[in-house]
Amino acid sequence: MPFKLKKLKSPIRNSTILVKSKKHLDLYHSVLKLSWFEFNVLFAIIFALINLTFGFLYWISPDSIGGLTRQTYINYFFFSVQTLATIGYGGMFPQTLYGNLLVTFEAMVGLLSLGLFAAVAFSRLSLPRSLIAFSDKAVVCNHEGIPTLMIRLANNRSNSVIDAQISLSIFKQETTKEGSKMMRIYDLNLVRKSSPMLLLTWLVMHPIDENSPLYGMNEINSNATELTIIATVTGLDETLSQTIHAKTTYQNTDIYWNWRFKDLFKIDETQNTQFIDLSELNSIQQI
Repeated sequence: MPFKLKKLKSPIRNSTILVKSKKHLDLYHSVLKLSWFEFNVLFAIIFALINLTFGFLYWISPDSIGGLTRQTYINYFFFSVQTLATIGYGGMFPQTLYGNLLVTFEAMVGLLSLGLFAAVAFSRLSLPRSLIAFSDKAVVCNHEGIPTLMIRLANNRSNSVIDAQISLSIFKQETTKEGSKMMRIYDLNLVRKSSPMLLLTWLVMHPIDENSPLYGMNEINSNATELTIIATVTGLDETLSQTIHAKTTYQNTDIYWNWRFKDLFKIDETQNTQFIDLSELNSIQQI
């Protein structure tokens, strides 16, 4: 029976751990993290504010600009737009020393601000981004007779991620012998932590044996324990030849005990083919 890859739309989970702390503002990274809609809105607001400001400066000296049909603020505003964008229709022009000095300064501001936004836009376009889809749940069920923690992920692009590496770490709130509370980090051993080519799906498994920090836990005491599991994936995008990464987190309430993932491999009897249905990436069933 031939095999056919059928990738359907699946949600990509991107949860974070909220931490109250004082952090330094990094303007460049903050702009890079904006969505394209937010970036365009920011550009429009700054563009409008610059022109509103220079329009006002022209307006307070009515004779600074010639060629105006009426000396209204809106005409000075549009003259500022033409100057900032270096359009130069020729209908309006500076005619005083004040006007020429202001045009010179605005031209400098325009070249700098528009150049900066163009550079940031290019940086945003050139950033390598992964489309790794993680399951929104983790399950614990027996595998080869051993209780095993499992998560599932898939590459939501048509290309491959070369030499994909995954790691699972657990953040667990513990109390020391002295009574102090602290967050401990444990790395979880995996049945397989690398994949030479991530094209389809990947079932990541951590056996809960004597060496596991989850050993002895069950559904009841795990819900009463403050823990967070972090999954990180890195690899080389074969198209871009750049390193990409993805991450997600699972809280204790996201772990389902005695459940397992539904099979993603389906059979299309009409075409006699097998395919992978990524719309079932988050689907689980009770054992």
